[in-house]
Amino acid sequence: MSNLNFEEAINNLSNEDVKVRKEAIESLVGSTDENAIEPLIKATTDDNAQVRFKAAEILGSMGDVAVDKLIEEFENAEGKDKRFLAFALKETEDKKVIPYFVQATENEDFGVRKVAVRALGELQAEDEIDFIAKCLEDEDWGVKLAAIQALGDLASDESIKLIKNARKAEEDKDFKKSCNKAIKKAEKRQKAKASGESIVKVIPMSTIKEMEKTNVQKAIKEYEHYVESKQPKDAPYKRLCILYRKNNDYNNEVRVIETAIEVFSDNEKKLSYFEKRLAKLK
Repeated sequence: MSNLNFEEAINNLSNEDVKVRKEAIESLVGSTDENAIEPLIKATTDDNAQVRFKAAEILGSMGDVAVDKLIEEFENAEGKDKRFLAFALKETEDKKVIPYFVQATENEDFGVRKVAVRALGELQAEDEIDFIAKCLEDEDWGVKLAAIQALGDLASDESIKLIKNARKAEEDKDFKKSCNKAIKKAEKRQKAKASGESIVKVIPMSTIKEMEKTNVQKAIKEYEHYVESKQPKDAPYKRLCILYRKNNDYNNEVRVIETAIEVFSDNEKKLSYFEKRLAKLK
């Protein structure tokens, strides 16, 4: 664990020693300080892949704080320099980035195209299905697979038909397997939508708990996905309450508690925990 303060970490991002830069980037995990945005953006072009990826991940976790600056830099960047900025933009999960990803599906760099089309699926950009479909004809194999995954994310009759057509036109067995997997996911989502369920991507609780040790901000973001979809598991709500309390963020803690009370209204044992916690806050 690094003992660097914020200023030391920022300064060390430009150090010639890669070990020093790695320590610096780890020290900035979870930062929401706007003063870190430009140095982190610069770090997305670092010679070291680990530094580049971590810088993009931190920027993405910053969400609204960084998204406008990221868009500006993404628009001005060229070639490989756009790749990690694209990843950072995708991680913000902000729908205002959709038009920029639409443009990026035609970028000269295959890595940018791949992230762009994948992001359109994750962001549920249903109106941009034509741009996603066009990527099925991309010369890069990875972009084509990303398009299949994106169509699976959309989970519409039209997107499923496009996947089936692509499967029929392709002889590669692995590609067909990817199509089958995407179709299965899409059909499962369709059934969930039909029953009124909220479709939100969640990752295992054990993974998020480990994430708390290295990137609390991202862990909070992942726990919030459970709350957003009103999952009937009390652990994500409890962890969020604890993390928000540590940050003295009482408004968000109350919001999470009130959602939990709604979700567990028919479970006396779980309900009692959140009612008592809310009572102590008032």
